[in-house]
Amino acid sequence: MSTSMDFTPEQEEVLTAIRVTEAVVAVLASSAVVFSFARFPELRKPNFALVFWLCMADIGANVAYSVGAPADGGLACIAQGVAVTFFDLSSVWWTFLIGYKLYRSIVKQEVELHTFERTLKMHALVWGSSFVAALLPLTTHNYGDAGAWCWISADSYNQGTGTMWRFAIFYVPIWCVAFATSVHYYAIIRALRGFSSMQHFAGTAQQERLAPLPRPLQLHPLIFLVFLAII
Repeated sequence: MSTSMDFTPEQEEVLTAIRVTEAVVAVLASSAVVFSFARFPELRKPNFALVFWLCMADIGANVAYSVGAPADGGLACIAQGVAVTFFDLSSVWWTFLIGYKLYRSIVKQEVELHTFERTLKMHALVWGSSFVAALLPLTTHNYGDAGAWCWISADSYNQGTGTMWRFAIFYVPIWCVAFATSVHYYAIIRALRGFSSMQHFAGTAQQERLAPLPRPLQLHPLIFLVFLAII
């Protein structure tokens, strides 16, 4: 594998080993959530199903990362690049949907009807848009050695197409989602604090349940940003 981004072959081997280790740990963690969803019927609710599909996308991405660093230009390298793009983008869209649906439910007080048609459209949007985006760099032969694994090749920077695809199908969408998710959770936290401070909730069991909720929600945007930094 050729070096890129000013890393020596030895440094790339270390980065690959670190990423593979992270991938294995992430697969185990996401698998625990998937097992819980399958094992406990009370968890099989529409909103928790979004977390289930987020974990499935995360498993797919990390299985692709766990392959290591295939030889540049080979079919395995291209397959890894496509899989990483597809599943990482899918994870981003599922993360956005979780925040968006919480925002509509808590802030807007909307009751959503969960139908098969709505669910089918949601899956078509998430998986379909990610699949199309993952195929686009193939049109300019941009999948290849990206350092410690295969992705949109850094070698294409001289032509500009590598940079274009990285921003067009990955970095711009991912930072837009990060901003939207932060806005959603800020509004959700404010709404929950407002609910818990309402006079008719004072001293009641409802207030005791609502009061602690904003604290863990404050961590969700931060966790998402850490996820962005890793990928």
